[in-house]
Amino acid sequence: MDSSKHYPYNIPFFKDTKFIDIKFINNEDHLINIYFVKDDKLGNLAGIIFSHQERKYQFPDKSIVAIVSDKNPNKYYCFIKLKDGMTYIYP
Repeated sequence: MDSSKHYPYNIPFFKDTKFIDIKFINNEDHLINIYFVKDDKLGNLAGIIFSHQERKYQFPDKSIVAIVSDKNPNKYYCFIKLKDGMTYIYP
């Protein structure tokens, strides 16, 4: 197990699920929240990335997430269908 990789909140890493490697980079001066999207609605919080931080994650395969800025929490920045090996940079 690679200690540099994070797992979304409430997703046990030992679960028999296929995981994909993702990297998020936050270039803003405020934190961003990553939420799961289920049935086109905002679901559970998956993770938080602090300002000017890079973080590697392992998400369940076929995950869809929404990026919500701490600066404007009532507006979604984007919805993303995650793909293995991709780096997502905000903004």
